[in-house]
Amino acid sequence: MNDSSHALVMVVDDQEANVRTVGALLSRAGFDVAPCYSGVEALDRIAVGPPDLVLLDMRMPVMDGFQVLEKLRADPATRELPVIFLTADHERESLVRAFGAGAVDYVTKPFVPEELLARVRTHAELKIARDRLSRLAEERQQSLELIAHDLRNHFTNVLFACDLMSNESVAATQRARLGENIRSSANAGLMFLQAVLDQAADEARGVTMEPLPAAQMAQECIDAFSEHAAGKAMRFDLRLDRHLLVKGQRAAVQHVLQNLVSNAIKYAPRESVITVAAVRHEEFGRLQVMDQGPGVSSTDQAMLFRRFAPLSSQTTGGEKSTGLGLSLAKQKARAMGGDLWYDPRPGGGACFTLELPRVD
Repeated sequence: MNDSSHALVMVVDDQEANVRTVGALLSRAGFDVAPCYSGVEALDRIAVGPPDLVLLDMRMPVMDGFQVLEKLRADPATRELPVIFLTADHERESLVRAFGAGAVDYVTKPFVPEELLARVRTHAELKIARDRLSRLAEERQQSLELIAHDLRNHFTNVLFACDLMSNESVAATQRARLGENIRSSANAGLMFLQAVLDQAADEARGVTMEPLPAAQMAQECIDAFSEHAAGKAMRFDLRLDRHLLVKGQRAAVQHVLQNLVSNAIKYAPRESVITVAAVRHEEFGRLQVMDQGPGVSSTDQAMLFRRFAPLSSQTTGGEKSTGLGLSLAKQKARAMGGDLWYDPRPGGGACFTLELPRVD
């Protein structure tokens, strides 16, 4: 069937016979139908869950079609909801008023079934197409935000090393190590960009998920941030199952792990230990990043994975936080059939777990 098949059409009319007749016609054509017998009932049901299109009788007692439409257009959530007037009123003035109020079309009674179906199908398809474009635009924006966030991590490493090198008291051997840090961060950024391009190419070819060696993914992430951690005298404790395979998108898993490790370095105290584990749990593999920082307060936990909600905890090296990374990381984890969550670490600190389907 066409794109409008199974679109939900709300039929609003105070005459039960009219609702039954129109509903039966639409049902036979493949539409889902939500019958309503007053404007008040229609608004109440739309508030719970809006349909794809509304067929609205113009003349009804208590609240007529114009009043219903006025309330729909005043609410941002329903402002774009397509409304077709179904009316016995042939007067030009009423029809002009209908379009002025925001109706997308009208059908006069008695109606020709083929005409009614054609108009409903056209506007339902247009609405579905607009929704699809809106989702694509939102997904693209979220992808751009994720790319910008991860690149910011690499640039932060470079700037951090540059700031240290500007200190005249830094020994020559340490300057050499900082130079290598700058080089490794730049290379990691280039590798990240290439991974993004490779992922886009894979998605274009329909290749989106693959078996990934969890230990190797964790090790690559640790290597990318080792110099940054060393700059705060931190060390890594690795607890990796070298045989564990998880199913996911390589670039997406890299994004999530880099975010978790970067956050651990940001918030944990100097000279502390960051534990990175890759373990099996039933049919899943779990990649965990645990630090010895302040953990996450109960207040922050409620906002932890919300977009643009920076934590109240202060970074230990003056690093910046956008409050965006964890939200996008969780979105990526769920898109791969897994999840991402926080637990307090026993003995103090934070434990973030990336869970992905395990490949046997």
